[in-house]
Amino acid sequence: MMPSDLDDIAFAFEPVWDRSRRICASRLTIHAVHDKPVDLVRLLGVLTEDFPADAPPLLLTTTSPPLLVALLKQAPVRNTWLEVPEFIWAKPEALELLLKARRFGHQLLWHGPLAHFEPYAKKFQGLRGVLEVSVDDALLALQVAAQGGEFTAAGASSRVESPILAGHLYQGVSSRALADHCLDKRQAWGVVGWPEDELLSAKAHQAVPMDQRVALQVMQAMEAEVPIQTVEALLVQDPVMVYRLLRLVNSAAFGLTHEVESVRHALMMLGYNQLRTWLMGVYKTASTDKSLHPLRHAMLMRTRLMRLLLGPNSDEELKGEVQLAGVFSQLDRLLKEPLPELLNQLPLSSRVFNSLVRHDGPYVAYLDTARVMSNPLDVADMPAICERGGFSLDEANRAVIELLGTAREPVGQTFTPQRGL
Repeated sequence: MMPSDLDDIAFAFEPVWDRSRRICASRLTIHAVHDKPVDLVRLLGVLTEDFPADAPPLLLTTTSPPLLVALLKQAPVRNTWLEVPEFIWAKPEALELLLKARRFGHQLLWHGPLAHFEPYAKKFQGLRGVLEVSVDDALLALQVAAQGGEFTAAGASSRVESPILAGHLYQGVSSRALADHCLDKRQAWGVVGWPEDELLSAKAHQAVPMDQRVALQVMQAMEAEVPIQTVEALLVQDPVMVYRLLRLVNSAAFGLTHEVESVRHALMMLGYNQLRTWLMGVYKTASTDKSLHPLRHAMLMRTRLMRLLLGPNSDEELKGEVQLAGVFSQLDRLLKEPLPELLNQLPLSSRVFNSLVRHDGPYVAYLDTARVMSNPLDVADMPAICERGGFSLDEANRAVIELLGTAREPVGQTFTPQRGL
């Protein structure tokens, strides 16, 4: 049996967020599973054939220096950047390879501590970087932000500026205030990942409200008389909205004689008129905080990945249950209540409940795969995760490519759902 194209590597991804808090690029970590060389012809063939030219660009990074060197020697793939760590830029013997790669058409990113970047920026004209923000960098940047711009420190002869440079990507941004400073004040290209933990912990015991933008999108979609699956795809952008809707439909006040277990069934039972009335009621108290969008959308991407792992010909009920498992997988973080207590208030199937609460159900494999593939630090675990779940690495990696290929978000209010939802 011939090996599949992507069975000797494992992928993991991180969204990159721009000033509008939408995806402007996707960082794709490539991990070589075996000691033997990766089949670059197959890898680059998949990236060339399967990744759309109009998708947010891929920032390719790898845990294997030999693989990176091999990639630098290959013809560049459209719509990709290659991330090169500082230690390679610092090697005199690697300089010719990097210069040749740039002349060949590769778009290269310097990767390393922000404090080390300036000499390389002066040496290599137009060089852009993935710059790691240290604690000292963050403190100085936030101090400048608090002063409203540059300031003169006590005893200093010159004004102190923010260390954040325009036009670059920033990694290790651990607070919303720093993300806002990078994107809104310093015109950063983007922020890799998002400070989800800080954002949620800042709200203490306060539940994350529903998203006003999603409520508006759903109402606009109903006004346009779109198919019910499009309305469903819009709703699942917001896990809190899905939870509140299912609670409403299954409440005693609603008076149904049968329990409603899925979003699609809830929409059918509620009807567009009652759904519109409910959305108009919640719209006034829904959130307009754009900093919550990356958090919600990252959750949506993991849910979409779970659906893509099923394949397009899977049973609709199965798709619905896997989707619901993904949507509710981090509900406790959003609503600040124990997950078992939240889910016990819904008539979920035992398959969904056990997978989420007991980590012992048929959808655990999908949850684990989506979790690991969205965390580059765990990418080495992918072979074992796939083996336990019954997926091949090729299947999982191709699902990620399809996910990232359809990751671009519309600028306006309308939304076109992609396969996987």
